[in-house]
Amino acid sequence: MEGKIGSERRHLQRFSVKAVALVQTASPGTHRVFELCTQDISSGGAFFPMEVPLPTGEKIKITLFLSFSALERISDFPSTAKIITEGQVLRSTKQGMAVEFDRHYEMSPVAL
Repeated sequence: MEGKIGSERRHLQRFSVKAVALVQTASPGTHRVFELCTQDISSGGAFFPMEVPLPTGEKIKITLFLSFSALERISDFPSTAKIITEGQVLRSTKQGMAVEFDRHYEMSPVAL
């Protein structure tokens, strides 16, 4: 599986996007919530800077908030979307943690 993840990562374009996220631990017996900001993001995952990252393999639930401020100027649609998915920590470093997203997600507009 690790070989597949490594090769997938090279095929997905990363974007330097600062998106606010709520990251919740999903392991049995623990419930911690972190308010984080992505350093970069792709369709397959994101990197979250943190002083004390979660351990590799930790299962998590992620709620991302993406802002599309340009939409406010051209439409009446909400300019923020909420994306809820699950995933796991692929790598932890001194700088933060790399997270892989599940392929299943829920996306909805957020009215501010």
